Amino acid sequence: MAILRGLFLVFLLSFYFVPSAWPSSSVNVPLDSRVYAALEKLESYGLIDSALAGTKPYSRLEAARLVGEAMNRWRQVADQGKFSRFARYEMIPFLLQELEEEFKGELIERGDLVGTQPGTYWKFVEGINLRYQYQSHDPVTRPQGGNPSTHRVYPIYNNDGIVYRKYNNFTADLQGEIRLWNHLSLFYRPIVKAFEDEDTKVDLRQGYGKLEAWNLELEVGRDQLWWGPGGHGSLLMSNNARSFDLVKLSNSYPYRIPLLGPLKFNLFVSQLDNEAPSIKDPTLFGMRFNLKPHPVIELGVSYLSIFDGEGRKSLDFEDYLSALFGTSNKSGTKAESNKQISIDLSLRWPNMDRVLPLAKSVKLYGEVGAEDHGALPDRRAYIVGLGFYDLFLLGRMDFKAEYACTSPTSNPIAWYVHPEYPPLFHERIFGHHVGSNAEDIFGRLTFSILKNLVLGVDFDLETQGKRDAQTTRSYQTGVDLDIYINRWVSVFGRYIYERFEDRDQIAGGSEDYHMGGVEVRIKF
Repeated sequence: MAILRGLFLVFLLSFYFVPSAWPSSSVNVPLDSRVYAALEKLESYGLIDSALAGTKPYSRLEAARLVGEAMNRWRQVADQGKFSRFARYEMIPFLLQELEEEFKGELIERGDLVGTQPGTYWKFVEGINLRYQYQSHDPVTRPQGGNPSTHRVYPIYNNDGIVYRKYNNFTADLQGEIRLWNHLSLFYRPIVKAFEDEDTKVDLRQGYGKLEAWNLELEVGRDQLWWGPGGHGSLLMSNNARSFDLVKLSNSYPYRIPLLGPLKFNLFVSQLDNEAPSIKDPTLFGMRFNLKPHPVIELGVSYLSIFDGEGRKSLDFEDYLSALFGTSNKSGTKAESNKQISIDLSLRWPNMDRVLPLAKSVKLYGEVGAEDHGALPDRRAYIVGLGFYDLFLLGRMDFKAEYACTSPTSNPIAWYVHPEYPPLFHERIFGHHVGSNAEDIFGRLTFSILKNLVLGVDFDLETQGKRDAQTTRSYQTGVDLDIYINRWVSVFGRYIYERFEDRDQIAGGSEDYHMGGVEVRIKF
């Protein structure tokens, strides 16, 4: 593909622009961390310009770089009267203080704070998360065309593939990290799961090692990925499924390339666990390039290929090239593959209030994905989203809306199904949770009652069987409260009411469902 060849040239060029400062290894910030929402908030106030938000997770040093950027910018603009009273005197100082405490060691290492940071340390238990989750039902299973022949509608998604059972569920996980001689980092996050009518289980939610040299990180282990600007879902890569066991190469800090701006890349390989009628245990290859040619423009390209597997292991070099980058499927041959590509764009309008006093800033984003048929991939799916930050200039409200469609007109069941290589891991789609031949309409409003007390309200309408199929719909309304008690303890509680409509009785009929949960997060 021409796009991929061009990106490969950019990748080679990037090695001429390796930053020489702070060549250290650090573990990643988990995707469910409060850090991402705080950094997004600071970016919306114009305190961060260089974030490449479409490629997650961030390493702790990369997150600290953004915190340092926000701290320096705040010192320059805090007294210029560009912010509401609540934002200026409460919200922004609170977020900066929270992030400074979280990344104190990394900020010292970077020179943003004064102090010393050892090159070798072991944080045996850095944090513990305790969660109780109630569900009035098990996930609903509905038929669909293609392979797999059914789709499970999970009421709770984007949570590392954890499947809660009907009634009572408890989980407890802890996080710890080790760093050796600045260049080797280890992270572990075991989880204990005690679900209704199941034996208590211990699993590894994430766990990996990272080796750094010359601004390159080699990561081996189990970890999360999220590619794209969407907050509610992503076409190719999200944390809807269990974390992959992978080998990943990425750059620690963005390369700064003239005209193209900051650039990050991810390359990884993993093995899926597909079973018959799919090809068993195929290989998953993925890569992403993310750049920011201007502080208000962010671009990204993501690419996946699923290939080989049981009975198709004797590939030669030409077969690998065809499976990874060829423009045809070669169905029925050992070089057959399932490829997906997406291009995403984010546009930010800072200081919107100077022109239209509706919000402090606005972000418009989109992702367009295509299947692998033809020289120009077709069978397109897409996501579009819009975010208003500091709505009505009170310093308290943000609103986001996001729409996803995975039902191409030419072939409604092209996405997330495949005769041999469906993009599943542990029976969960690792792209958008809405599934194949579907659409998703999502909106969320957050209101900061206090600087450390945030109320969230959202609505989600999912339609499965959008075209030429029997349709089911899920109407979800959620309300949650996030309480930051102090630097050591925070509490998050959420309730969801769901109306599942199944007029054709293909998934057990229409029902009303209820879900509620509380999570206590403890830091050490």
